[in-house]
Amino acid sequence: MIALLIGLALMTPAPDSLPHYPADVQHVQVGDYRTAYVDRGDGPVLLFVHGLGSNLSLWRTALDTFAETHRVVALDLPGFGLSEKADVPATMPFFAQHVAAFMDTLGIARATYVGVSMGGQVGLTLALSAEARVARMVLVSPAGIEQFTAEEAATLKQLTTPQAIAQSTDAQVAQSVRANFDTWSPKHQWLIEQRHALAQRDDFSAYAAANARAVAGMLDGAVYDRLDTLSMPMLVLFGAGDRLIPNPYLHPEQTIDDVADGARAALPSATVTVVEDAGHLLMLERPAAFRTHVRPFLQQTRTP
Repeated sequence: MIALLIGLALMTPAPDSLPHYPADVQHVQVGDYRTAYVDRGDGPVLLFVHGLGSNLSLWRTALDTFAETHRVVALDLPGFGLSEKADVPATMPFFAQHVAAFMDTLGIARATYVGVSMGGQVGLTLALSAEARVARMVLVSPAGIEQFTAEEAATLKQLTTPQAIAQSTDAQVAQSVRANFDTWSPKHQWLIEQRHALAQRDDFSAYAAANARAVAGMLDGAVYDRLDTLSMPMLVLFGAGDRLIPNPYLHPEQTIDDVADGARAALPSATVTVVEDAGHLLMLERPAAFRTHVRPFLQQTRTP
């Protein structure tokens, strides 16, 4: 799961802006939540969904590239980014239902779902409840494959509280962000800057609460034992240098290859690949490799 927490900043961002965000962000009301999104290009729909603690700007290196051949739509889930954050249940079924309602609002009957980390588990939950809405799936470092005992889940819930998130120091923020990469580069500093700005927003407390609930939501919304019922084409990508999966504290004896093998066992129709020299956010760290794997997959399984 993505460990992007929050620090301090010098000035309060405008209500509908954050630094390093796409300039073409729009908003639409979806149920009880005003939802931020980007919509570009024409053709078959690629729906991009971010992970825990993050937002649609994670897809910045992919949106323009894939908009050349597809309609690319990326949204901020409730509780994150520039979407509404108050009183978000943050369970996996809630997020899956919100994504489906968002698709309805934009007139999208069916899409290729592209999700990272928690966004991957949201996508799997959506596919299990409404398989007809998902033409195919691209999952990057997906949550929901690594499994936790009841005791381990309780430990993670106790550690991830709104207070712990809200009180993160600048050093903790930097450490959390850098943990998403195999090799840190200053070009990713924008993630830290964006998190500092988010901490100054009026909705930061609601954001912290949504993050804590989302951790519990992932742990309580296990999908692994039902994944063999899914039949749509899937591409699952893991980074060989992922520092977050498997959990380094609870599962130090496991490797990313163990998690990849778990994905292969649960999703027999999926193509599962471990990408070298990449961490948890491999689409940011190795964008060319991400495109190299995803483009052929989309061409081989392309539908109207």
